[in-house]
Amino acid sequence: MAAVEVRERMPTVQADANGRGTAPAVPISVDDPDMTRERRVALIALRRTHVVQWRASLKQLPHFDPVFPYDIVHEYGLNWTTDPDYGHDAVKYLGINEDGTVSPEKLKNKLLQVVIVRTLLAVLGQRTVADSRLHFGPELGAAAGLYTELGEPSIRVEPDLMVLAPGTALSDRQIWDTIYDVHVDTGDPVPVLVGEILSDSTATRDLDGKRRLYETLGITEYVLCDVLGGLLNPDTPDSPPGMVLYRLEDGVYRENRAAGMDSSVFRSDVLGTSVRLRPPRDPVRAREDFRFQWWDGEQGRWRDPSTDEEHEQERSSRERETKMAAAALYRFLPELPRSSLDQIAAHWREHGLPANVMDRILVVRETPGEWHDLLLPGIGTDADRPA
Repeated sequence: MAAVEVRERMPTVQADANGRGTAPAVPISVDDPDMTRERRVALIALRRTHVVQWRASLKQLPHFDPVFPYDIVHEYGLNWTTDPDYGHDAVKYLGINEDGTVSPEKLKNKLLQVVIVRTLLAVLGQRTVADSRLHFGPELGAAAGLYTELGEPSIRVEPDLMVLAPGTALSDRQIWDTIYDVHVDTGDPVPVLVGEILSDSTATRDLDGKRRLYETLGITEYVLCDVLGGLLNPDTPDSPPGMVLYRLEDGVYRENRAAGMDSSVFRSDVLGTSVRLRPPRDPVRAREDFRFQWWDGEQGRWRDPSTDEEHEQERSSRERETKMAAAALYRFLPELPRSSLDQIAAHWREHGLPANVMDRILVVRETPGEWHDLLLPGIGTDADRPA
């Protein structure tokens, strides 16, 4: 996502025909590659002292929303904003870096969002949405302590993902191609799970204000993922990437870790199983290889769509290798009883091939009496062999 080129100098006081000072034009969007944190603080101070002019400029936006509590700490351009909760279909979200400059949304955050949504869809069906707006009204915004810099309570937030109430069935377009609106302020069912992917500019709000909001709304589970490291635990900035899952108990979120020694595994009652976030196995692929997995007790393995695809590819490959080895078995060892060949082939299909299977078949051609030990290693005794 490329940053929009909107570069304006800090406004200065203008003079009228008589030389008297007039109020400056207060910009509502400044995307300057040379912006510093100090200059952005000065810009916010300017907006604070010229709120009327700033609000008048906002009204010129083609996507202006008269009920939205615009915040002077954020930028609102023609097709971009730094406000993570603005949520307009025609407006892109850009973050503010520590130095005060505006930058595109980090790619790996977006990729992880897709990874988690795909896993939730596989487990729960068509009731998970990637991009969403949660509308709750100013009363709940105030109760959660979510305010703009000017003291106006928030009326909506944009979670990175939501799981809707059981019985919901969404289309692929609703899940992936639109911003899905949930109006709990007008009676829509409260989502059962929300997820946030932390970034430098949103971590404090996600860990504090949004957490209180989701508690107040009664959302059963809250998942927070940190792909950068050091954001989940501000007191330990060197902590590795990871996740935490909170479950609502008596109106308060508490960590819901799964029983056992692995502290990275959490129990999700919404999914009905354990979940975990696995870091990239290959540092070179660190941007795209995070995996959000669920435990499948029936298959006895951790699953997610990518792992399932790999598992299926491995199964198909083993199946092809087994068919080829079985064909060689019948072709090169015709002197063995058919019942013995059938026994070997059936065992291979169920348990897999022994190592160096083709070499073993060739050895048995020379020494047929050793077929059991070579082709069924470690299984039974001579008495168990078919006649």
